[in-house]
Amino acid sequence: MSGRHIYVDIDDVLSRTVESLIDLLEKLHDRRIDVHECLHFDLGRSFSLDAEALEHFMHHAHRDESIESIEPEEGAIPVLESWRSGGDRITLVTGRPPHTREASLRWLETHGFGHDALHHLDKWGRPSWNAYGLPSLRFEQIGEFGFEFAVEDSPDTAVRLVEEFGIPVALMDRPWNRDLGAISPATRSRMVRCRSWSEVVRAFGGADSPSSERREQDPHEGPERSA
Repeated sequence: MSGRHIYVDIDDVLSRTVESLIDLLEKLHDRRIDVHECLHFDLGRSFSLDAEALEHFMHHAHRDESIESIEPEEGAIPVLESWRSGGDRITLVTGRPPHTREASLRWLETHGFGHDALHHLDKWGRPSWNAYGLPSLRFEQIGEFGFEFAVEDSPDTAVRLVEEFGIPVALMDRPWNRDLGAISPATRSRMVRCRSWSEVVRAFGGADSPSSERREQDPHEGPERSA
């Protein structure tokens, strides 16, 4: 099949999930933080929730109504449309638990996110993640897809994609992934920090345009830009 096979995450890549979760924090705990204070991918740390409180919080976050109320990320829809119209295949790979599948599919359809497949990936190895034993992917299966590149926000997942499978990553710029100092230069050289979907296209190309040349980037710099 012609075209590229592209891995795309959902939360904080296609959707403005953290903003929705901050609203939920205010609803459940009567306190609010700014997006820029979310310095850790671990919500327990960013939201100052202990294990019990976090479990309760995520139960609400994964309800259908919570998922379906999330706003889409600006600029994502036309990029996916252009990729698919040019023959690329879009596989959505999410760390949401598998029981959220139907709500996630409704959200994708409501906002017009065209895609070729949706998979729930066990990114974190949490025993309760798939309590119902629904279909899901193991991380080691990622190598079977032949992804040309990935669009992710999780620094840990991005590192694994690069180091275990050699998959370059468009790392969507978020507060929790800005400190990459502990990551090797070789791994960082395979990541391109992108502040918008237009920068993803600039770095990795559209459906019919070649990917731009990538260089190793300091984690404190802005995204790479064409001259």
